Amino acid sequence: MSQSIATVASERGFARQPRIDGRGLALAGAYLVLYVVLDWLSFIQPVLKLGITPWNPNTGLMLAFLLVYGPRWAPVTALGVLAAEVLIRGTPAGWLVLICASAAIACGYAALATLLRRWGVPKLIESTAGAARLVVAVAVTTLVVATSYVLLFMAAGALPVEAVGGSIARYWVGDFNGILTFTPLLLLVGRWRELRQVLRNRLGLIALQFAAVALTMWLIFGLAPNDELRLFYPLFLPVIWVTLQWGVPGAMLSTLAVQIGLVIAVQNQPGAPPLVDLQFLLLTLILTALLLGAVVTERANALERVAMREAEQRVLLATAPDAVLTVHPSGEIRSANPAAHGLFGPLASATGSRTLRTILPAIRLDRESGRATLEGRRCDGATFPAEIAWARLTAPTNDDYLVIVRDVSQRQRAENRLREREMALSRAMRFAVAGELASALAHELNQPITALVSYLQAAEILAAPLASQDQRLQGTLGKATHEAIRASEVLRRLRDFYRGGAVKRERLELNLFCATFTATFQERLRRAGAELLVDIPEALPRIEADATQLEIVLHNLLSNAIDAVSQQPPASRHIVLSGGHGAGGVTLRVEDSGPGIAADVAAKLFEPFVTSKVDGMGLGLAISRSLLRGQGGELSYEPSVASGGACFIVRIPLHPVPATDA
Repeated sequence: MSQSIATVASERGFARQPRIDGRGLALAGAYLVLYVVLDWLSFIQPVLKLGITPWNPNTGLMLAFLLVYGPRWAPVTALGVLAAEVLIRGTPAGWLVLICASAAIACGYAALATLLRRWGVPKLIESTAGAARLVVAVAVTTLVVATSYVLLFMAAGALPVEAVGGSIARYWVGDFNGILTFTPLLLLVGRWRELRQVLRNRLGLIALQFAAVALTMWLIFGLAPNDELRLFYPLFLPVIWVTLQWGVPGAMLSTLAVQIGLVIAVQNQPGAPPLVDLQFLLLTLILTALLLGAVVTERANALERVAMREAEQRVLLATAPDAVLTVHPSGEIRSANPAAHGLFGPLASATGSRTLRTILPAIRLDRESGRATLEGRRCDGATFPAEIAWARLTAPTNDDYLVIVRDVSQRQRAENRLREREMALSRAMRFAVAGELASALAHELNQPITALVSYLQAAEILAAPLASQDQRLQGTLGKATHEAIRASEVLRRLRDFYRGGAVKRERLELNLFCATFTATFQERLRRAGAELLVDIPEALPRIEADATQLEIVLHNLLSNAIDAVSQQPPASRHIVLSGGHGAGGVTLRVEDSGPGIAADVAAKLFEPFVTSKVDGMGLGLAISRSLLRGQGGELSYEPSVASGGACFIVRIPLHPVPATDA
């Protein structure tokens, strides 16, 4: 229960700054009325007719008002002090003295409110250190205010010099007790609805504790001799009981009840000790209750934070997708989250808990922390690849390990699929190279074979007169001519087949297409120490193209770019794949930070067997341009202005267009 009250009491709500308008004037008026009423109720055993009384709850009201609404309301508090001096006491002093005294009190407590607000008001009643700072600050401020007030009236002749010391002590203890008893309670007024809900189920206990305080007061002032002030100390027992149960709110309520009881007893009990003597005794009780209540509240807040942290950790463990185990150094599994049971199967049975070695046979917890990729074993004996991370818990009384296990089967399958896809692309590239080679050979051999056929036919005509001498010459030339014609026909059909290959078009989203495609290059980029930046806007329109052929083109361009940047220093190995939208189509640019391409090579870069590589065949770019032109696109080159290397530009129409000659 004390934890709930501590939670309510610690909520911040002390930064309100109402404007001085109609609502602000109503607030000021209500404060003035309440201040004067409290001053009238507590005007007991004063020194002469001055406001030097042994208990001043109105001072607690003043400080709470300044803490909540800000020190700028100090003039209102000064007006309240002046009104109380005039309406209640009729102080035998001039207006100047009254105004100066009121201003001194208001300025002193406004300065105290400024300091406390800077420290953070809730912290002053939530922790032992904060409560101690509050006590010291209030003690010093009330002493300064009391001294200023008494000296002003002494200087005005309203107070004898010999009464100065006792008057300061009386005023100081009255303000001190009034603030410590009243201010913390007033700061919690805005939260009493929540407090009431917390306390509603404990009404019996509250009644019993109130009865204990009342009974102790009756025993002290009803049965005991009135001059035996040492019998005051039994009041500590019920107050401490209440404080331990409810924290600061209970401490302040119980001490306020004792304070009210003392005032009633002094007024109605003949021969009772002076209230000022009781106030000094009560001061020790208030300080004890306040500091003890701060300890209880601080402990309750700490326990609540721990409980919240534990609740958060339980939720995190329950919802974590990875298996989380708490393991004793001996290997005994102490706890496991639901994901661990789902991954390994039941980790506990009627015969006892499984050990870590049964599910991770190769693990070795020989360091404070570490990572490893091991083989995991399920309860049915099936194995799977697992990534393991472990660390020793840092709690001073706990030397267990926290072990996190992640099943990487799906990731490895995805990586295998990517590698298979890259291998398939490589095979397709080799097939395309073979086709381009066949086309190039057909093109290059077509003219020599045509010429050979012509020469053979001419030779056959020239050898006709000699046929009568030797029939074999004519037959041989005829056969040679026939074979040359047949070879020419084969080359022509091969070239026509390559150029007229079918194109399988489909609608593509380039950003998704490039993201999927570039994933296959991650391992190669890592080995080359190169960085690939993909900048394909999502707003690019869809295109209709052959995905396989386009992938072959990009594969060739990125492979060339990686080879180019691998010759550069490690910090300068950058490749950029970007996209754009132009008139009638989209463009893809592959730029690298390599050495670039020499001007004499760039002029004939897309011709077969032209290459800038030492071991290159010179067919990749020719094939890529042929594939793009077969879809109505184009491939071009220009030096990269941004990186200083090469930039290849792929242009693809949005809609199918007649293919150009490759």
